[in-house]
Amino acid sequence: MVHMPLLNKRIVVTRTEEQSVGIVSMLREAGATVLLVPTIKIVYAQLSAEDATCVSSFYKYDVAIFPSANSVRHFFTRIPLGKHSAAKPYIVAIGKKTADAIAEFGITADFIPGKFTSDELMKSLSEFEWKGKKVLIPAGNLSNNEIAEFVESKGAMADKIVVYDTLPNDSIDEVMESQVRPGQFDMIIFYSPSQVKYFINIFGLDILKEKQIAVIGPTTKKAVEHHGLNVSIIPDNSTTEDLISCILEHEKI
Repeated sequence: MVHMPLLNKRIVVTRTEEQSVGIVSMLREAGATVLLVPTIKIVYAQLSAEDATCVSSFYKYDVAIFPSANSVRHFFTRIPLGKHSAAKPYIVAIGKKTADAIAEFGITADFIPGKFTSDELMKSLSEFEWKGKKVLIPAGNLSNNEIAEFVESKGAMADKIVVYDTLPNDSIDEVMESQVRPGQFDMIIFYSPSQVKYFINIFGLDILKEKQIAVIGPTTKKAVEHHGLNVSIIPDNSTTEDLISCILEHEKI
C-alpha cells in the first residue's frame, strides 16, 4: 500500500493558482485533500516614468537582484532580450524557483543564496563588493526595502522598482469558499503576509483559531502572530520542498 501520511487531511492553500502547482501536487501525493483558495492576485504594475527608465536601462546596471519569480516574469516581459544578453548585469536570484524563472527567458542567474531567510540572505550578500555598483531591484508593491537599504549601506546605488502589484482576490471560487467558510479544513498554508491579511479580511479571524497554520518563513510567521495566532509549522529554509517536509514531520507527532 502506498504511504499517504496526509490521508483525510483537508489543507487550504492561499497562493495564486499558478504559483500553487508544485505544493498542491506534493500535498495530494501525500494523500491530502487540497482546497485552493487564492486570496491574492498578481498583476502588472503601472510604471512611473522614472521606473520605466530604470527598466529600459537594464543592461547598464552592474547587478540586478530578483527577490521572486513574480519579479522576474513581470520584469523581463517588459524589455527586449537577445542582442545585449552578453553584457547583462550580474544577476542574483533569491531562490531556485526565481532562478528557474530567469532561465525561462534564456538567461542564467549568476548567484543563488544557499538559504532564503532574511538573515542568511544578508550574510550571502555581504560577500560581495558593493561600493560604487549600480543595482537594480525589481519587486512587488508590498515588498520591503531591506535589500536596497543593505546594498546602499555598503556603498551601492540601488534602484528598487515596483513591477507587479499584489491585490486582494475578488473572484474566489464559490464552491471552495463554501467549504472553507464553515471551517471544514485541518490546516492552512500561508506564503506571505498579504495572504494572511486578505484571508482574514475575507473569512474573519475566528476561523483560524483552532487550525494548524503552516508558513514559508519568518516574515509570514510574524504576520500570523500579529493577529494573536500561533504558527504550528515553519521550515528552516524557505522553500516549498522544506515546507512539505516539515508538514510531514509534524503529522508524525
